[in-house]
Amino acid sequence: MGISVRIPIRSICLLTVLLLSLWWCWEAGFAVAQSDTVTWFGSVNLSNTPQYSGHPAIVADGYGYVHVFWSENVGDVPMESQVGTPQGNSILYTRWDGVSWTPPVDIAFVPGETIAEFVAVDMDAENRLHIVWTGQSNFYYSDALSWQAESAHAWSTPVVLASDSARSSWESDIAADPSGTLHVVYATRRDAPGIYHICSLDGGRTWQPAVRLSDPFGPLEYSFSNVKLVADEVGRLHVVWQTTQAEGFGQAIYYARSTDGGESWSAPVQLGYRDPGDYEASWPYLTAIGASEPHLIYIDGQSSIGRFHRISKDGGETWSVPHHILTDMEGVNGYLVPLVDSAGQLHLMINMRTRAGQVVGIYYARWQGDGWSPVVPVDLSDLASHYLAATVRLGNELHVVWNGIRGGEIWHKRGIVSSATPVSVPVVPSSPTSTPSPPADAQVTPQMPTLIPQSVEEPLDLPGRAMASSTNSNPLVLGGGSAFLLVIVVVVRTRLRLLRN
Repeated sequence: MGISVRIPIRSICLLTVLLLSLWWCWEAGFAVAQSDTVTWFGSVNLSNTPQYSGHPAIVADGYGYVHVFWSENVGDVPMESQVGTPQGNSILYTRWDGVSWTPPVDIAFVPGETIAEFVAVDMDAENRLHIVWTGQSNFYYSDALSWQAESAHAWSTPVVLASDSARSSWESDIAADPSGTLHVVYATRRDAPGIYHICSLDGGRTWQPAVRLSDPFGPLEYSFSNVKLVADEVGRLHVVWQTTQAEGFGQAIYYARSTDGGESWSAPVQLGYRDPGDYEASWPYLTAIGASEPHLIYIDGQSSIGRFHRISKDGGETWSVPHHILTDMEGVNGYLVPLVDSAGQLHLMINMRTRAGQVVGIYYARWQGDGWSPVVPVDLSDLASHYLAATVRLGNELHVVWNGIRGGEIWHKRGIVSSATPVSVPVVPSSPTSTPSPPADAQVTPQMPTLIPQSVEEPLDLPGRAMASSTNSNPLVLGGGSAFLLVIVVVVRTRLRLLRN
C-alpha cells in the first residue's frame, strides 16, 4: 500500500515563486551579493575567445562610459593547446554604456612587433583616452576620444615613447594631471637601468626628454617593475616602484614625488625592504584621497600573509609607519587596487586567497578611517583569477576586471556604493569627428542631467549604445522576467486545482 503525501497548494505555489525568482535574479544580473555598503551584480565574460586574453586595464570617463583593455594573442592557437601562459600580440578594447558592452575590437597592433603587453590607461579632462603598453623592446603610446574608441580607426598610430624595456611586469604607467599634461613613467633594464619620467604638454603629440627618478641599484637589486603613477587633485605626481633581486623576489619599494608638474622630483624614498629572512617587498599600489592624502599598500615581511599599509597626511612629504592589514588573507600576487568614490571613501579591491580554506577569488574591504572593514567575498567562481584592475564610474560605482588564468578570459563585475552620490555628466558631442583632435564643442557643457543610480538598472541615455541587450543589466530582461514569472505561477496553480478536483 503506497503512502500518499498531500502538499498544500499554497506551499507549492510559494516554492515555485521562490525558485523562479532566484532564477530570474541570476539571469537578469540583479543584485546577487552585498558587502557592507556595496551591492554587487553578476559577472560577465568580456573577451570570450579561444585564444589567450590577459592583463586587463580599466578606466571610466566623464560621460559614464567604462573602457576595458587587455592583451590578446590574436591569430594564435586556442588557449587549451598552449603550454604555459602565452603573451599577447595585440591590445583589444570594449566599452560599456550602462546597458551593454560593445564587441571587442583590436585597436593597437604594431606590424613586426610580436608582443603587446601590460597596457595602462588614463583619461584627460577632455575625455580622451591615453594608453601605453610594452612591446618586445619598446614602450608604445596611442590615444582616442572616448566616445569614438570602439572604432580602431579612431586611435592614433602607435608611437614609440622609449626603448630598452625590461618586459617584467607592469613596467609603465600613464596619468593626466589637472592641467592636462600627460605623464608616463617606465622601467628600463639594459643600457641605463632605471625608472624614467616623460611628459607631453600637447596631449600626446610631442614628448619632453626623459628624466631618471631612481637611484642606481643597491647590492641585491637586479631589475625594476610594478611602476605606478598617480596625479592628485592639486597636481602633485606620486610614483612608486619595486626592485627585484636575481632570483625574482621583490627587494625594495621606492617612492618619489613632484610638486611642480614633473619639472623636478624628490629623491627616492625607500618605504619597504626585504630584510634577511623576509619573503619579499613587492607589488606596491597607490592612490590619493583629496589633495593631500596618498595611501600605499604593498607586500613586505617574512611571509605573504596580509599586506602593509602606509598613509601620508601631507601629500607624500612624510609617511606613517607600516601597518599590517588583511591578516586573514594571503597570496604572493599583489593585485590590490585602492579606489576613492565621490564621497571621499576609500575602497579596496582584493585578489588574494583566504588563509582558512585557501579560497582564491575577488574580495572587498572598506577603509573606516582607522582600519579596514572585514574582508568579504565578491566573486569566487574562478579559483585561478589574477591581474585584477578596477575603476570608479559616476562616483558611486566600482567596476572590477580580472584575468581568469585557466580559461584565458577577461571577467568584469560591477558594484554600487550606497553611501556615495552619483555625479552629473555632460552630454556627449552629438557629431563626433574621425579626426584625432577633439571636436570644436568638446569644451561646451550643456545641460547637466543627474543620472539615475544604477541600483534600479535603468538604461542611460548615451549615444552609440549597442542595440543588443545585455542580461547583466537590461530592464527588458527584468520586465520579461516578471511577466514570465506571473504566467508560470498562474499555470502551476491552475494545474494543481485541476488535479485536486
